[in-house]
Amino acid sequence: MPREAFQLRIDQWAEIHSLPDSWPTAALRDVLRLADFDDAVADDDVAEMAVMALQDLPPREASELVLEVLFGDAMSAGVRQNLSDDLGDDRPWEHYAGVSRQAGIFEAVVLLQRAFPRSFGVPDALRLRVEVQAKGEDGCAWLRSGPRPALLLRLFASGMEGGAILRRLYESELAGDRFPDANGILWRIDEVERSEVLQPTTCVYDVYSSCQWLAPLEGHEPWQAAGWPDGET
Repeated sequence: MPREAFQLRIDQWAEIHSLPDSWPTAALRDVLRLADFDDAVADDDVAEMAVMALQDLPPREASELVLEVLFGDAMSAGVRQNLSDDLGDDRPWEHYAGVSRQAGIFEAVVLLQRAFPRSFGVPDALRLRVEVQAKGEDGCAWLRSGPRPALLLRLFASGMEGGAILRRLYESELAGDRFPDANGILWRIDEVERSEVLQPTTCVYDVYSSCQWLAPLEGHEPWQAAGWPDGET
């Protein structure tokens, strides 16, 4: 896989306490149904009713219910039971080995903290707005094809010290051609409207992830990096 050169700049940096469009109405109605509550309520009231439904349960049972809504059959009942004991810990999503589920665990704590503010801490994660400018034709094509988590993570890692957890845990993936955990590490990538981008070789993204992965980029000066996406372009 050929390497392309890019210029990166962090334009915005913010702590967040939920993801965009967190807990849509349909998911909140699932909470009501699993809690044996009537879900025939107005959309404007469903969030409040879901919190009330959870408050009628012990926190551990409420945790299992929320995990069931988020993960369904993809997470066994036994795993949900074990994980529910950990959701009151500090940043439990960072301690869960399966990175593909870290964003979901974060979202579980978002709702549980609303229902049980004394039992669950306010969840925190990061949103950064990053400007990525390609220096070559292939890089421009990769940017035009849409956000690529593996490409962005390789570019981000180039701006981090060697002791950063991303570089320590994923040394081989960052250097290789396959990075299967990239989609789990970067929870969400929203491309800023192209009309806001001043140069045709540049894309701007809002990237959401856990503090453990992106914190080393806080206050970073613009930097040059070489990157490539997964597999064939």
